[in-house]
Amino acid sequence: MTDEATPDLLAIKTQYVSRLRAIAQRTVKKRLILFFGRESFSDNSKYLYLHMVENYPDAEVIWCSAESEVIEQLREHQLPHCDLSGDLQEVFTLLLHAAVAIFCVNPSQSLVANDLLFACLAGTTQIQLWHGVSVKKLLLQLTPYLSVLDEPFCRPLAWASRADYVLSPSANLDAYWHQVFGVKTLLRGGFPRNEVICRPATAQELIGAHLPPAAEAALNGKRRKLLLVPTWQRGKPTPLTEAGFLVRLVNCARKHNIDIFFKVHPLYIHQPALTNRQVDRLFILPAGVDLYPHLARFDLLMTDYSSIMFDFLLTGNPVMALDIQQGDHQRFEPDYSLLPPHDEFRHCFVPESVETVLLAALRQDDKQAARAALAYSLFGVAPGEYQPVNAALMAKVDRILQQKCAEDGRFEVM
Repeated sequence: MTDEATPDLLAIKTQYVSRLRAIAQRTVKKRLILFFGRESFSDNSKYLYLHMVENYPDAEVIWCSAESEVIEQLREHQLPHCDLSGDLQEVFTLLLHAAVAIFCVNPSQSLVANDLLFACLAGTTQIQLWHGVSVKKLLLQLTPYLSVLDEPFCRPLAWASRADYVLSPSANLDAYWHQVFGVKTLLRGGFPRNEVICRPATAQELIGAHLPPAAEAALNGKRRKLLLVPTWQRGKPTPLTEAGFLVRLVNCARKHNIDIFFKVHPLYIHQPALTNRQVDRLFILPAGVDLYPHLARFDLLMTDYSSIMFDFLLTGNPVMALDIQQGDHQRFEPDYSLLPPHDEFRHCFVPESVETVLLAALRQDDKQAARAALAYSLFGVAPGEYQPVNAALMAKVDRILQQKCAEDGRFEVM
């Protein structure tokens, strides 16, 4: 049943969702941890899931996805998984009995906006790892700007703010995450995906991370490597995706012996692929590819205001960011006041100055100290410093699991 159904069918669906939620809240949970992610096998959930599959025999650990390509990848590598598009009785039963559910994007995205699936998790402890530090106002912070009367905004807002725990990598960000999710308990820890910026990825961590052959060959070449990552901008694009800017940048790259790697945003994964287009010095990286095992291979990152620029600090390499003054783009983003006060970390540019700033960033980079200071403020480590964040997070998930199972096993006889 969909929201386009007749009023009678919608009423039946609403009643069924309410009943599933009631059942979920009363179902005694098993030692079962479910992981949910993007439309591809990537991001923070992926890395904590793989670590716990390998190192946590005390509970059943399962990846859940409705994407056939992800399910096939996990099946091929014999990793535990659940196909959310499969038999509904089996899917509902699994979700109803899960003690812990772990997300890294909005649950509405991971659960393909299916109210029935989300209702089955009503009694489950939900952990939100999210997908990076941001200069965007998010979720509950957006209610002054976006209408809660708009169902496509209200549903994800309600689902994400259901989280019981939210990961916060720094005390400098605690108030931000509290305002975003309204959550009362934060988990201190680094982002799981950032481990592979500072150490080689394992074979399993490279699942979903294989680049197109031409891009891989160029990354192994001798030319300088520029990673271009526009963010998702709520339907209001910045110049980084405009043809005129890209022509200017490609001409600059040819002139100065640079290769450009354009990473398509993950939310565009189901749009027509651009990877078959052949442009000298420009390589398109698919929306679904996991880029984190490769981040340290790039000499410089260029973005408008994608959160990847903060993870890229751990490479120690320069960051170029489009110079957008507050209010010139969206009313509510980008907002660098959301960060600790180290705004000198980026080489700011406008389209007309991109060549000058690019060469200065590569040849006369004077932002290293500011980047190192911000990296420490956000993650508690210096650029290049390895931090075993997945082991530390696993211990916290274990504690949450123990508490949940103890609560569910408690009853009285009078």
